[in-house]
Amino acid sequence: MKFTLWTVAALAAFLPPTVEGHGTGAHYGIIKLGGCMKAKPSKSISDLSLTNLSDSVIQASISPTELKDGDSATVEFEYASEFSPSTSNWIGYYCSDDLPSKPDTEYIDYRYVSDEEVKSSGGTFTNAIKSARSEACEFRFFSSSYDKIGTSTPVTVTDAKTKVQHLHLALTSNNDEMRVSWTSAKNDAPEVLLSTSEDMASPVSFSGDCHTYKQKDMCEEPATSEAAFVDPGWLCSAVVKNLEPDTEYFYQATSDGVNLSEPTTFLSAPPTDDPDYAFSFLVYGDMGTWSGDNGEASIATAAISTAHVLNDSVRRIDHFGDISYARGTSSTWDVWFDLIEPYASKVPYMITIGNHEYDHIDGVDPSGDNFRPSWFNGGTDSGGECSVPMYNRFQMPENKNSKAIYWYTFNYANVATIMLSSEHNITQGSDQYNFLEESLAAIDRSVTPWVIVELHRPMYNNEDYASDYEVSRNLQIEFEDLIVKYDVDIVLAGHYHSYLRSKRIYKDSANDEKGIYHFTIGSAGAALDGADLYPKDWVETYTLEFGIGKISVMNSTHMKWEFIENKENDDMGGVTDETWIVKR
Repeated sequence: MKFTLWTVAALAAFLPPTVEGHGTGAHYGIIKLGGCMKAKPSKSISDLSLTNLSDSVIQASISPTELKDGDSATVEFEYASEFSPSTSNWIGYYCSDDLPSKPDTEYIDYRYVSDEEVKSSGGTFTNAIKSARSEACEFRFFSSSYDKIGTSTPVTVTDAKTKVQHLHLALTSNNDEMRVSWTSAKNDAPEVLLSTSEDMASPVSFSGDCHTYKQKDMCEEPATSEAAFVDPGWLCSAVVKNLEPDTEYFYQATSDGVNLSEPTTFLSAPPTDDPDYAFSFLVYGDMGTWSGDNGEASIATAAISTAHVLNDSVRRIDHFGDISYARGTSSTWDVWFDLIEPYASKVPYMITIGNHEYDHIDGVDPSGDNFRPSWFNGGTDSGGECSVPMYNRFQMPENKNSKAIYWYTFNYANVATIMLSSEHNITQGSDQYNFLEESLAAIDRSVTPWVIVELHRPMYNNEDYASDYEVSRNLQIEFEDLIVKYDVDIVLAGHYHSYLRSKRIYKDSANDEKGIYHFTIGSAGAALDGADLYPKDWVETYTLEFGIGKISVMNSTHMKWEFIENKENDDMGGVTDETWIVKR
């Protein structure tokens, strides 16, 4: 498995800080906030003997002791001479308005002590303090299990209750609107100020609303457990209206009418009556956060996307499922939104559901669906979330017979995009199938010549995963003829952690006359697959590399496709596969 390192220059805003052992100068990964599953220490919480060793075993301090959310703090720690540290020792990261009463089991994240720190009997590390809207944070040190041997001095987060976080945009069903969403500890007076001036002169105010969710709203453990749940804060949004097409706007969001986000810019949607309008957008699935073994890849996806938004006029992002990989650990959503905010605050970030957001066995999810045919291999991949965090954190366009966030459609310039849920019933005659048929029939191809269907699980992929392959075969059976009938141009999907570009396919064979292109881009950050391949005549390109897709619409007849690989020493990534999609 290849892990691609990214340039420090490109990732300055995203890289996790480093750890140094005393006098060694060696660097190691630090606690990666919110991204780890609550799998370590290895004992189950019910089996633990929560004993504390002497606080004199370790001395730990943090500097500064007061900062703003996202600022960095440096922690120094040293073991007592009579204590023999080992790599089974670990450090937990905790935030709370009342740290003394915060149980040791309810850490936000953790890491093990490094070899160098063991050799040096201590170390120094710098960590960005992400407070999850709590007023204080600290690091706790453990020998093994939950045997605590020391606690750092706490750090006070001065703007924990006032900061506007996680700004992201989304299209609505109206072309002259844009939805602005954010997270805050408050919900007193949510609104967005909009101006055509960078100095925010003469702003227009648009009121919003806020909501939240609780652990009881989710379906199964670990999402419903105290140890995995962190209050998400207030999830706010407002729709700005009456936008002129292709116009630069500046905006600020607030939840209390006093504390505003920094002015941020976006370009309103283009007109929808020009079939030859040219623009580009990025597409991918299966991203996750910077935590875990593949952290560099997720960071690179964010860095590449930001670079293309800022320097290459990319107009939107489509992310088709497996979003943050929180899988029940709710603080991971905070980490993931921090990661995408630099570009999701500037262009619409359009999503659909994946198995790691939705799949569950028990409980009732917001969609009210419980589709479990014999051929579907949905299990408990969401970690009990059953789409509740995603349903509350995103608002997508509402259409006739849609069920956003699960399935919906939107037009952007001359491209109609239909987002589907591969985790819900799409058999012939189902609500989702009927929605798909009605949406396809309603598209005026004289002004909207391009049609793209996006869903998490692919209809076509030849990796040797038998249960997933059976799901794909049934998706083909249920609606391939429908999308062929309406001459869909491309089907985009993820799920398989790889990149695949097909020839035109129909009925599991290459077919230039009737076939549709099927591209899998499940390579945005999650660990790459290593399965063998079924032999298929329709495979054009297949690769196990991290990267994302880029679609450049040239006019009503030509579209360019590029796979942008996470390339070291290239801030924009490296194009390693490209082709032209030409109307028949």
